[in-house]
Amino acid sequence: MNPGSYYLYEYESCCRRRNLGFLQISSHNYSYLLTLHVKNLPIVPGEQLEVHAFILENQTLIGSPVALLQCSGQNLSTQLVISGERFPHKRTLKHIDGFIIFSITQNRSQHWIASAVPLPDFYSFSDCSLSTEESLSSEPENPSLSEESLITEDTVSETSLSDASIDAASTEEVPTEEVPTEVTPTEETAIQDASIQARKITHAEISTLPRRFWPLANNSFLLHGCHNYHHLLLIKEKDHLWLGVPGLYDPREAHMANLFGFPQFTSSYISILELTEDECENSESFGHWCRYLM
Repeated sequence: MNPGSYYLYEYESCCRRRNLGFLQISSHNYSYLLTLHVKNLPIVPGEQLEVHAFILENQTLIGSPVALLQCSGQNLSTQLVISGERFPHKRTLKHIDGFIIFSITQNRSQHWIASAVPLPDFYSFSDCSLSTEESLSSEPENPSLSEESLITEDTVSETSLSDASIDAASTEEVPTEEVPTEVTPTEETAIQDASIQARKITHAEISTLPRRFWPLANNSFLLHGCHNYHHLLLIKEKDHLWLGVPGLYDPREAHMANLFGFPQFTSSYISILELTEDECENSESFGHWCRYLM
C-alpha cells in the first residue's frame, strides 16, 4: 500500500456487499497515521473491533493485529498511530496489501476490508505466524512482578472452570478449557515490600516516562482502559518500572491484553491506590493488566 485513501467495503463470506467509508493512511518514518471514517456499521454500541494489517499470499490474508477499537455507535471516525513493528513479518507499509476489521463478538464471515490489491473470489484469513512478542514488542524478555501478585496465561492452565463459564468465554483463538476460578491474588507481597511503590497516573503523565515509552500513549488497549477507568498504574521496584492498565480479568480480555503488550494481570495494588467509584469496579475480577518497561 502507499499513503493515500482507500475505500472500506463490507464483505460477507468473501462477497463484497457495500461501501461503508474510507481509510486514509499517512506515514512518518516507521510510524503510520490511520484515519478511519465509517458509517452504518452493522454493530451494537459498545462493540469492540479488531483491526489487522494483512498481506495476501495465494488465497490467504495473513494478518496481525494493529489496533482495538471501541465503538459508541454505528458511525466511527477515529485516528490511530501504528508502528510498523506491528505489521505482518514487520514489513513496511509498501509491502502491506490492506487492512481487515473484525467484530470480536460476531462471526468472522462478516468483516470490512480496505485493500490495495484485488481480492480472490474465495479467501481465508490467518493470524500472522510470528509470536505476539515478535510482532508487537521489540523489548527483550522481561522480569515479572512478584509471582503471588500476577495472573498470566500460564496461570490459566493450572486451574479449572465450570462448563457454563467455558461456554461463555469460548472463542476460536483463546484456549478456554482451563481458566482460574480465583482471580484475586494475595496482596501480601506488594504491600509488605517497602521497596515497591505503586501509584495512579494520568494518560498525560506517560510523557514523564523515558522518551522511548511515549508511543504507548497511542496503544489502543491502554486508551480503552484509561477511558473506562480514568487512570493508569505505575509500579516502581528499585530501578524497575511496570505500567498497568485497569480492567476486568476475563479469558478473552487476557488474549487482547497479551496482543497489545500487557500480558500480566494483578489486583494486588487496588487497596493502596485509593480509587474512586469511577476508577474501579466492585468486582473481584478488577485489577490491572501490566507490562514491564525497564
